Amino acid sequence: MDRLRAIQYFIRVAELGSFTAAAKSLGVPASSISRRIQDLEAALGTTLLHRTTRSVSLTELGSVYLEQVKPALKALDHAGALLADRPSAPSGLLRITANPGYGRLCLMPVIHKMRATFLDLIIDIELTDQVYNLANHEVDIAIRATADLPDRAIARKLADGRMVLVGSPDYLAAHGTPRRLADLQQHRTLLYRGPDRVIPWQAKTADGWIDLQTHPAFICNVGREMVEQALAGAGLGLFFEWGARAEIARGALVEIPLEDAQLSITRAADAGIYLLYNQPKYRLNKIKTAVDFLVSALSD
Repeated sequence: MDRLRAIQYFIRVAELGSFTAAAKSLGVPASSISRRIQDLEAALGTTLLHRTTRSVSLTELGSVYLEQVKPALKALDHAGALLADRPSAPSGLLRITANPGYGRLCLMPVIHKMRATFLDLIIDIELTDQVYNLANHEVDIAIRATADLPDRAIARKLADGRMVLVGSPDYLAAHGTPRRLADLQQHRTLLYRGPDRVIPWQAKTADGWIDLQTHPAFICNVGREMVEQALAGAGLGLFFEWGARAEIARGALVEIPLEDAQLSITRAADAGIYLLYNQPKYRLNKIKTAVDFLVSALSD
């Protein structure tokens, strides 16, 4: 029995929930897939799949087996790619995920330049807050806003987590410019909605960190929309510096330093934008080329 092929067939059936769909995706007869998996079950001495005329599902032991063999098979594919890679022009599929706000504003212009430079690279990029597993080879490069760095990944810092309090010139002319923490109670604010809650502002004072209760005028989970609201004069915004840099530089937003506090949405000292990858993958020409290009273009 070709156990490796049988495992490949088993994984595909488990993913698609159908022998017919798996056969179609692999370009082989469904009967061949069924026979291979039966041989695998016989060799293991256990049933991996529940089969009915309408559906296919994993047994309890089948779920355990899938959890173990799926990353192992990806590791084998990765090992083969390392051996096949040659020191030539980078080519092949490059999978990248990135934080949506940073991805749209900062990463995508650099991605377009990278595509124009390395024509044989196929870039598959997903802008998402979902955290993919680098160790399981789900993606090649992840760009995340975080302070919680994975143990087994190499982290290259692209931007720090400094945040700036800003308002439009028209808003500040109409409502005044806050100078101290207490002054914020006289102003409307723009708050970011995270995956599970609205993110409150926090202030680092001489006595330590405190949570702030502000008077929101607008709440949104899209950072760019919050910047647009700040530009329109809807209220004060608290943004990562990289997210408002261009608007501050051209005077469309004014940075407001407070005399008695530093504002943020996180208390983590190491928060920032990080490019993450697994060290073994750096030996792949396409990964090394992409990492070096992105770090050079994006690092503050």
